[in-house]
Amino acid sequence: MLIMGRLLWRFSGFIEILRIHNLLASAVATLLGFMTVYAGSRSELSLSTSLIPISVVVLVAGGGYVINDYFDVVTDSINKPTRPIPSGRVLKDEALLLSIALMTLGIILATLIGVVSFAYALINALLLIVYSKNLKRAGLVGNLVVSTASANSILYGGLAASEYLGRFQLISYTAPPVAYAFIFTLMREIIKGVEDYVGDLKSNIKTLAVIKGVKYASNISISLMILIITSSPIPYILGLYGIMYLILTACMDVILMLSIITLIRGSNTDELIRRAALVRSYTKAAMFLGILAFLTDISLCVLTS
Repeated sequence: MLIMGRLLWRFSGFIEILRIHNLLASAVATLLGFMTVYAGSRSELSLSTSLIPISVVVLVAGGGYVINDYFDVVTDSINKPTRPIPSGRVLKDEALLLSIALMTLGIILATLIGVVSFAYALINALLLIVYSKNLKRAGLVGNLVVSTASANSILYGGLAASEYLGRFQLISYTAPPVAYAFIFTLMREIIKGVEDYVGDLKSNIKTLAVIKGVKYASNISISLMILIITSSPIPYILGLYGIMYLILTACMDVILMLSIITLIRGSNTDELIRRAALVRSYTKAAMFLGILAFLTDISLCVLTS
């Protein structure tokens, strides 16, 4: 019984280090990019071919999450000591091997799509490694890299579909969701910097919260939320997306408004740090709704065409 409990304890560490919920979001984002090109091209491309680019993104992203924890042990031991490596559920060497295996498998799988998709997957894998090892401590630069990597999940789905069809110009259809994903992730990364302020300060990680202060970083994230809320109806107004997009983004906007109110009510540094953790959970749900808004509308378009 003791051995079984130990195994389950260790297993939970590997599940947590992979961030399964984030990988699900990456898979949906990749499908969104693929479907955007699929709907725009009106082609005979089989939707089943989306499984390969989705697998590539999930594997590379999974490897990225693991290598991030590998390089982040010191900070996590302060900010989040219950994380898999600091808690001992996953050994550092195990994390390194798992990361290498996942990224390698993802990159190899990308060769089945084409040369451009393979190169793009390889570059993104290297970018995740460089970010985890060096750029994460660069604050805003690191935030921008993560935001790019997040938007790249959508872009990669569109790229794969475009390469399958041999018409790379079709990737332009992914522009609206890619832009939103970038801004959303940047906002969430800044919020994460507020949440992790104490550990980042001790580890000399130059986040916006560390350099400019927790209040300043919170205000920047609020500004980005306002930008998302005010611009979210534009694709509907321009006729690019329909009523389902408008309904779901309206729900997303409500969550973002709640997040803004939560941050505004933070009166001091300690309270803002506590509230940032809550807001990060809110914005994760909002981001998923945003992706779902695009994907649902596109799927309805495909089904009714």
